[in-house]
Amino acid sequence: MRPLIACIVAALVLSGCQSASDAGKRLDEAVARMERTAARLELNAVAEMKGSTALGGGFAQTIRAVGELVPPDRLHLLLEGAGVDELVLIGHRMWADGGDGLRLASGIRLGPLREAQAPVDFIRGPGTPEFDGLGLARGVLTYRVRLRLDAFDLQERMRSDQPVDPETRGVLVVEIGLFDGLIRRQSLEVVEPTDAFSGSGLSTVRTAYTIEYWDHGSDLVVAEPH
Repeated sequence: MRPLIACIVAALVLSGCQSASDAGKRLDEAVARMERTAARLELNAVAEMKGSTALGGGFAQTIRAVGELVPPDRLHLLLEGAGVDELVLIGHRMWADGGDGLRLASGIRLGPLREAQAPVDFIRGPGTPEFDGLGLARGVLTYRVRLRLDAFDLQERMRSDQPVDPETRGVLVVEIGLFDGLIRRQSLEVVEPTDAFSGSGLSTVRTAYTIEYWDHGSDLVVAEPH
């Protein structure tokens, strides 16, 4: 009975949810809600360098993290594959555990994690939101929004002086809870050419990550390490 009800609801929703303006409005409202809603999260990221003539076809690095996001500026993560085991961000301060306990650090940036709200903040920027169908994230029915990003769109989101190759392209997909309007999953894939390794056979760099959010509104605490 429940799958049948879900299908009926999905059909009704689809009849009125496919405009770009609707997708953009839902996306803006979801970002605003996440800026004031605590949640647990899991991040899985991969950076791959590929080339048809490269030895072994290239190589990749993966990172996994689980933790808690507490707006407006607190994040705690336990990590695998990042070179640090634990990370705490509070405002503009960062503590990292490289195996000898949490210590105040500087200069460490893990993909989108330059600050606690950076992944959510990354969603804001130029580009046309498109309705991308319905999805399912941890058992929650979601409204999917897709943004196709060119080099300019990515440069604006990086908020950095580091140039983006004009041939770089990306796709950002955000899944919003159909009934609560909260972000349940966001995924980014960026592919860029590279000539930094001349003679290596490596021709492209692919960076991708997926972040899932759950337990929205829980009483979570991220405190400054002692």
